[in-house]
Amino acid sequence: MKGIILENLLGSIIASLNEGIDTNGYASLVVCGGKSPLPLYKKLSKIDIDWKKISIYLGDDRLVTNDHVDSNEKLIKDYLLVNNARSARFYSLLNPKLSINKIKFPFDIVLLGLGADGHFASLFPGSNIDLNDKPSLVMSDKPEGTPSYYRISMNLSMLLNTKRCVLLVTNKKKRIIVNQAFTDRNMPLFFLLNQDKTLIEYSDLKKYSY
Repeated sequence: MKGIILENLLGSIIASLNEGIDTNGYASLVVCGGKSPLPLYKKLSKIDIDWKKISIYLGDDRLVTNDHVDSNEKLIKDYLLVNNARSARFYSLLNPKLSINKIKFPFDIVLLGLGADGHFASLFPGSNIDLNDKPSLVMSDKPEGTPSYYRISMNLSMLLNTKRCVLLVTNKKKRIIVNQAFTDRNMPLFFLLNQDKTLIEYSDLKKYSY
């Protein structure tokens, strides 16, 4: 894989958030759903940092109620927004009052998961992905993913409006997908990897995060 491989993701996230707070008086973190990051979120929630100055967003979510078992919002509230991190500011993608115009860009750090079909966030094969689009939230026009639901997602421009972007590559199969995606335009990941706006970093959660 081309890019930076992080050997301490937890420490790297903390450093980015502290730098944002020290520089601007606030920091922002975009997180992803899935089971793989849960141990990371548990550890992060216990870190002694000025959480009141940190805003947390989801890169995508399923269009279900926020107490649904398949809700990314529920997952984040159960595993990250606990312990010390309870005082962080969380902005739900399902809140109709969430205004992109009020978000303070760039984000400090964005975490992205990776699907077997090369999707990230809820940008699946067949999605209209254009780096020149304005940052926005996009809705799927049909159920996507497993389990299959209609979804809402930050578009590529919004996800890349960040100081740092980390792709979570959790096993050998995912590393193969990354290598394939550099040349396969049918994979949404192709558009993330073949851009020069934001350097993509990688972390193998099982090996490096803790």
